[in-house]
Amino acid sequence: MVVKEKEIIDWLSERKLMPSPELITHISNHPDGLVLLEKSVASIDGPKLFLSVSDLLIEDNPEPPKPISRPKVANIPPVIIERQIDKSMADGKLQSFVSLFNDRFTTLSRLVRRNPSMRGAGPLSVLNPDEENQAIGMIAEIQTFPNGRTKVVIEDKDNRINIMLKEEEGNPLNLLNDEVIGVSGKLNRQGNLLYVNSPIVRPHLGRYREAARSEEPYIALFISDIHLGSGTFKENEWNKFVSWLNGEVDYHKEWIPNPGYLVIAGDAVDGIDSYPGQEDDLSITDVWEQYSTLSKSISKIPNTIQTVIMPGNHDAVRLMEPQLPLPDRVIKDFGDNLTFTANPVLLNLAGVQVLCYHGKSLDDLVSLRDLTYEDPMSMMKELLNRRHMAPIYGAKTPLAPEKQDHMLIRDVPDIFVTGHVHSFGIERYNGVLMLNPGTWQAQTDYQKMMGFQPQPCRAVAVNLQTFDTQVLDFNF
Repeated sequence: MVVKEKEIIDWLSERKLMPSPELITHISNHPDGLVLLEKSVASIDGPKLFLSVSDLLIEDNPEPPKPISRPKVANIPPVIIERQIDKSMADGKLQSFVSLFNDRFTTLSRLVRRNPSMRGAGPLSVLNPDEENQAIGMIAEIQTFPNGRTKVVIEDKDNRINIMLKEEEGNPLNLLNDEVIGVSGKLNRQGNLLYVNSPIVRPHLGRYREAARSEEPYIALFISDIHLGSGTFKENEWNKFVSWLNGEVDYHKEWIPNPGYLVIAGDAVDGIDSYPGQEDDLSITDVWEQYSTLSKSISKIPNTIQTVIMPGNHDAVRLMEPQLPLPDRVIKDFGDNLTFTANPVLLNLAGVQVLCYHGKSLDDLVSLRDLTYEDPMSMMKELLNRRHMAPIYGAKTPLAPEKQDHMLIRDVPDIFVTGHVHSFGIERYNGVLMLNPGTWQAQTDYQKMMGFQPQPCRAVAVNLQTFDTQVLDFNF
């Protein structure tokens, strides 16, 4: 046994803690292992006997990333990338999954605890059968009964417990696996079931606040889901939009962002192999040719408009989220006024915090009661209320087991933008301006079969100083 390992074991023995072999190895190989161990033990609530790697604080939960400022290309503040994944750390090892869920649970449970009713919540292992208990846990199982009751298993880092909830009329629970909630209630006599007697508590959004504003009335324009290369791509309307950006179309010229910002929230091209039989629906069957055609079109946009392109599920990046920026093979064909980001990404546009997420997880939320593709705003509220952009692990949204959860909504943004569902929406919620600009693709055969009618060829303009908005419809 090396000296450092003995030192670790002696330190833990003094505190009557039994370590797992994996924990000893992890700490001994860590450059600041004893510091990490001391902080982790100090953070533990309640009694503890056995200590494992999962009890350690998220060591890779780094300080907030340093913002990336893009080159200034016009007389306007440059695009700043505040937060995004910079490289994938997903190695498929068990510890990566542990780190991911520890980061999720630690962050979200802290936000749940901000609610005054949850400040007394402790570990699930110390619930008291003789008093009212507050408990915070991640949902592991959901079982609904015909009598309107729902049995849920929640878990923290060490324990799990069954809870029983009753849905109030007109207020659906809409629970999701892997979300973190807080509950209050009484234990049964056996101590293995908590009867919840108050509304569930979700991560705290904070008090209503005024959005940050730019010092000058800069315009930010938001679009999504161009799907260039699709046989149903609305080329004429898109060309009209590009001409409008150049001041060549007499239509709401006061909202042209020149200088200003243009944000494209994913699915810039239709891609290939995104769904079975897609090749029959394409007008351009080579994905690199799709991007080449897009670059020629984007090059016609004035250089004074700083343009941001993030990927979506149709783009030439991994399907698992978070998605890295488009590859260099694509980026090299675009101009210096283009910023290519990951998905999701937190942007700073002239002092305004803009959270952009393409929105694949809306496919998971649409299964909840009263939520539909036609109303993306209601689904975006659910994401904000859960402080997470992809709450369910292992459903329709493939998630990479990164060591840090990049899908968390760590800070409430001023503007929240999604795409993906091809439905238009704009709404203010709890101080956040929510946008889904729709698409530039007409109804596909699949959408027709499903009875879904998209809302194409729209853009949303936002004055970043006044937060006035204008819906721009190019179907004319």
